[in-house]
Amino acid sequence: MLPGAVASGAQYAPRTESSVPLTDDASTVWKVSALYTYPVKSCQAAVLRKSLVTETGLAYDRLWILTDTRSGRFVTQRQVPKLALVRVSIDEVGGILELSAESMPTTLRLPLHPQLGTDLGEKFKVRVWYDTVYGCCCGDSANSWFTEFTGKPIRLLYKDPREQRLVSRYVPPKDVCPVVPQSGFADVFPFHITTNVSLDDVNRHVPRPLKQQNFRPNIVLTTDSPAVPPYDEETWKRIEFIAHASSSSSWSMFITSRTPRCTMPNVDLKTGVMSTDREPLESLRKFRCVDPGQPKFSCFGMQAAPQQAGQSIYVGQTVCVRERGFHSLTEPL
Repeated sequence: MLPGAVASGAQYAPRTESSVPLTDDASTVWKVSALYTYPVKSCQAAVLRKSLVTETGLAYDRLWILTDTRSGRFVTQRQVPKLALVRVSIDEVGGILELSAESMPTTLRLPLHPQLGTDLGEKFKVRVWYDTVYGCCCGDSANSWFTEFTGKPIRLLYKDPREQRLVSRYVPPKDVCPVVPQSGFADVFPFHITTNVSLDDVNRHVPRPLKQQNFRPNIVLTTDSPAVPPYDEETWKRIEFIAHASSSSSWSMFITSRTPRCTMPNVDLKTGVMSTDREPLESLRKFRCVDPGQPKFSCFGMQAAPQQAGQSIYVGQTVCVRERGFHSLTEPL
């Protein structure tokens, strides 16, 4: 997810140096303190305690997307800030995804695992920044619900399970990230990671306190170590999620780039209104334009890709930094 860069018209590709393996970094203990999945792109998150790690992110993450029926373009809080008010609930036992909002008289219920030919209809092509992704229509009732809520002609699509979306434009060299990441309808990479230490520092510089949800992370990592500086994650190349159950094994995630920020953190999560003073983005630009390749864009959070799918991640899990290195976002030649 590189929203700030793409939304401003720039093309990005991480330029990275080789990772440096570490032998003494385990003294800093990080813990998974929160997990967020965003089934419908740009709507609220579902809070998880545990999740399967899939090729495209946490379970159900950004497998649905809203598009404008007239232009075919995808719709986010950048165009419709009130999407921040759409609540999401996952019923895994019943296999239902529920969407609700205070202004809506009904709750939209969708199959959590929609099937081709029964739950899904016509196939449409969607341009997600520089990628072409295919989605299938979720039906008239879903379209009508979002059309009524937004006041715009909306079509809800589910990512076509027959199609893979391989991330290729922004992947570091294979010696740094030896996997080919996949995504659903995320802006780019399947995972977005933030930390408590860095958010604490951001809140020292902005006029109104922010929550992690303002930056829409999938994984929030927390440490109590006073020795860890803010934005330590910007030096990470590989982190390891430590398994505590004998039936599972530890696994790694590759850190691919910083996350340039777009205007979405400016949306008030309680009111669904874009801030008129352009905060916090205006303040972030004063001290978070730190990427040497694109110094005009403020950054917060790190993009990531899993070593492999099928692992479990859970709140309370220990995470260790295993390799560090350099990150830089540059325009391709």
